[in-house]
Amino acid sequence: MTAVEHGRDGVAAPVDEDATWRAYLGLSREMFTALERGLGADAGVSVADLELLEPLLGAGERGLRAKDLAAAAEWQDSRVSHQLRRMETRGLVTRARDRQDARGTVVGLTPAGVRAAVAAQTTRRALVRELLIAPLDSQQVDALMEVAVLVRTRIAASGRAR
Repeated sequence: MTAVEHGRDGVAAPVDEDATWRAYLGLSREMFTALERGLGADAGVSVADLELLEPLLGAGERGLRAKDLAAAAEWQDSRVSHQLRRMETRGLVTRARDRQDARGTVVGLTPAGVRAAVAAQTTRRALVRELLIAPLDSQQVDALMEVAVLVRTRIAASGRAR
């Protein structure tokens, strides 16, 4: 499907929505696959694990409440709970009742979790730099960031997020 979009200069230009979608979807899938493989090989974790490991690593020894971890990862509480159960079984995280609010759970990293998080973060940064950032010049990186923020803002405003 081709639509007409008016650029910043007011000149109409055809936009191939389907081709744009396929390009985005392909990029997204290939980047995810590269991250999944790299993280698995280098750190023994998945992208899903990393999405929880990074905020926990940033929280340090105090850990994070499960609800705060869900917010940081932009996940639903139930998804976080299921993922934490798998990670706890593998010895990456601990879960304990919140001393200040017994209704909540505090999640922390085990020593193995810290090692996995550091290794995974290093791999993620290297892969993103190599595959996503390095092919672009600084203006393209800025444009990519601008587009990502714009689209995410639009999705959030639509009520279709999470």
